[in-house]
Amino acid sequence: MDKQSCCLYERFGGDQQVSELIDQFYYKVLFDKLLRDKFLKADMSRVRYQQKRFFSQMMGDQKTQYTGRDLIEVHRNLGISDQQFDKFKVHLKSIAQDMEVSVEDIEELLEHVERHRNVIVFNK
Repeated sequence: MDKQSCCLYERFGGDQQVSELIDQFYYKVLFDKLLRDKFLKADMSRVRYQQKRFFSQMMGDQKTQYTGRDLIEVHRNLGISDQQFDKFKVHLKSIAQDMEVSVEDIEELLEHVERHRNVIVFNK
């Protein structure tokens, strides 16, 4: 299968690499003063599990189905701002770069994430 015809999930490296991305992401988030308060009361094992499933599906894995709560329901009362959403994206980009993901695939990942801004950001 040539690189252009497979999905982002496959180009990224599949389950193991998506898991690594999410684990590193939450490590950074929990030490980020702007973001960590959003997760103080969260069951981080569950958050990581659901996020891995969500990202896998979002990145094109046909075998994974996100089964978590509705994104609006999850985020509505968290008061996430555009600034915080942008910071999440900065962390994702940095981690993906450290994982030596191609520039094109990083851009595609961030485009997928950006499409969900309207169901995550409620503090305008």
